[in-house]
Amino acid sequence: MLKYIFSVGAIAWTIAITILSLITLKGPQVLHFSYADKLMHGIIYFLFTIAWFLAFSRGITNDKLQKNALLISALFAFVYGIIIEIMQETLVENRQGDWQDALANTTGIIFAIFIIKWFIAKNRKLKTQN
Repeated sequence: MLKYIFSVGAIAWTIAITILSLITLKGPQVLHFSYADKLMHGIIYFLFTIAWFLAFSRGITNDKLQKNALLISALFAFVYGIIIEIMQETLVENRQGDWQDALANTTGIIFAIFIIKWFIAKNRKLKTQN
C-alpha cells in the first residue's frame, strides 16, 4: 500500500506544480523579500525531486528505475522545469519563462540530490554497523 502512496504523491505534486505554474495567481505575495520567488522555485523542485525519487525507488516501479532512481528523478525534474518555463513563455499570456527560475529549479534539484545521497550513505553505514 505504501508504494501506491509514493507514486500517487509524486503524480499529485506534478499536477499541482503544472496547474500553479500555468494559471494566473492574483493577490499579495506571501514572502516579501527580493528573491522570494527564486526561493520558492528551489523549494518546489527540491520537493519534486524527492517525491519522484521515492516514487521511482519505492513506488510502483521496476528494477531499472529503482537502481537509477536518483539520476532519473533529477533528470526528470530538470527537464520538467525547463518544459514548464517554455510553456510559460509560449502558451500563457500573463506568465513568462525565466532562465533565473530555471536556475533556481536546478539549485533545488542539486540540493535534493545531496540530501538524498547523504541519507542513503547514512542508512548504508547504519546497516553495516549492525
